[in-house]
Amino acid sequence: MSRLEETLEAFLNFLFWEKRAAENTVLAYRQDVTSFIRFLERQGIEDLQRVSLDVLEAFVAQESQAGLEATSLARRISALRTFFRFLVREKVVKENVAQLLDTPRIRRHLPEVLTLEEVEALIAACDLTKPSGIRDRAILELMYSSGLRVSEVVLLEFQHVDLEERMLRLWGKGFKERIVPFGERAKEALLAYLHGPRRFLLKGRKSRYIFVSGPSGRPLSRQSVWNMVKRCALRAGITKRITPHTLRHTFATHLLEGGAELRIVQEFLGHSDIATTQIYTHVDRRFLCESYERAFPRK
Repeated sequence: MSRLEETLEAFLNFLFWEKRAAENTVLAYRQDVTSFIRFLERQGIEDLQRVSLDVLEAFVAQESQAGLEATSLARRISALRTFFRFLVREKVVKENVAQLLDTPRIRRHLPEVLTLEEVEALIAACDLTKPSGIRDRAILELMYSSGLRVSEVVLLEFQHVDLEERMLRLWGKGFKERIVPFGERAKEALLAYLHGPRRFLLKGRKSRYIFVSGPSGRPLSRQSVWNMVKRCALRAGITKRITPHTLRHTFATHLLEGGAELRIVQEFLGHSDIATTQIYTHVDRRFLCESYERAFPRK
């Protein structure tokens, strides 16, 4: 392992153990910083103290010319800034030259959101003649009712759920804990799954995970949930491009449309920065404008 690679591993350990970054976040940083290290190796640069702003800009230009999209390029620049902040902290370099990099302008797209009727159709598309279909309905109800990330729903355990109070205890990105309520219909769907279909799927075995894939007791994979959402959307005749995250967007938007405060929605979603939640105010404004156009008598 080269000295550059050893520094990368120390950085990734710092992210995971000290910053408590999520596993997927650490993997993304590994990919981004590895690309930079490979670039340095091709340039014959082995000492990070030799990395100047010109070197960084040359790397960014190469990535852009290779066809990297603006969002991916912005993520890569953000990773470099964090990496160099770590290098300054460890006294590997004297200053964070990556802070001087310009971030590409990104056109912010509004998230796709389902109407209440589309949510109802999506959930109704689950095949309730099968144990897996009853499980799938519980997953959809819970994701819409609580705005769960797919990684949170697949790793949900009994210790995280208070059925009587209808509350979930979750650990999201960066292992941040939050408490989120869920609705009565989600509770009914969850109880219907737990009282029979789950035991059938496990074939008498035990598992700490609520949503199991089969007798192994292993949790469903994120890809399985993604595929299930796509199947249900197809059966429901929903033509929008939706993913499990669409239910999270829909949860937030419907709360704001119903009058919930932005700070409350931020808490439910587990966003550390309210600016991340504010994307939903744009969706809500669109809803208000559409309502105005329908209701205002003087066209």
